[in-house]
Amino acid sequence: MVSLESLQPGESGIVEIVEAGQFENGLSVRLRALGLSSTHQVSMVRRGWFGGPLVVRAGKATEIAIRRTEAELVKVRKV
Repeated sequence: MVSLESLQPGESGIVEIVEAGQFENGLSVRLRALGLSSTHQVSMVRRGWFGGPLVVRAGKATEIAIRRTEAELVKVRKV
């Protein structure tokens, strides 16, 4: 299992765990609402320059931009 943040553009994974981290439940609820919940497939679309946000595709059509610190809380199994 690796963090979503470690995926490179074009790589995909299945979400295994969404950790609460220092933000407790609010962030994990938000990430799940955006489609980053257990057993869903995600793909890295692009990585922002200089530590900028990541663009991730959740499912087939939803693209979201999230902070790298948030992506570190999402653990995926590469496929």
